[in-house]
Amino acid sequence: MALVTRTSRGIRIQQTGARGMREALLAGPASGSNRFTVRKIFLEPDGCTARASFDRAVVYFVHEGRISMSHGSGELDLLSPGDSVTVNPDELHHLHNIDKMKAVVIKVASQ
Repeated sequence: MALVTRTSRGIRIQQTGARGMREALLAGPASGSNRFTVRKIFLEPDGCTARASFDRAVVYFVHEGRISMSHGSGELDLLSPGDSVTVNPDELHHLHNIDKMKAVVIKVASQ
C-alpha cells in the first residue's frame, strides 16, 4: 500500500551553528513511514546547517541552488542541482549555500 504524505511549510531551525535554515518533514514515523525519514531543507543565501553527524547513512539531493558540503577530515564538495551525496554514519558534515538565491536540499535517512 502506498503512503501519501502532505507536505507542511518549513519550520525555522534553531541549532547552534545553523543559520538561515528552515526544514519541512516530508515523511517519517509520525506520518507512517517507518523505514525512512525524508526532509526538505531550505537554505537562504549564505545559510548553513549545523556541523553534525548521524548514526546512520544520510543522502542529500540538491534540488535548487549551489551547495558546498564540508565532511570527513576537511573534504569539500561543490554540489549543483541534480547532484547527490551520501554521508557515512558518524561522519561530521555540514551544508552551506554558496548561491545568491535560496537553495533546496532533500535529505533522506533510514530509520
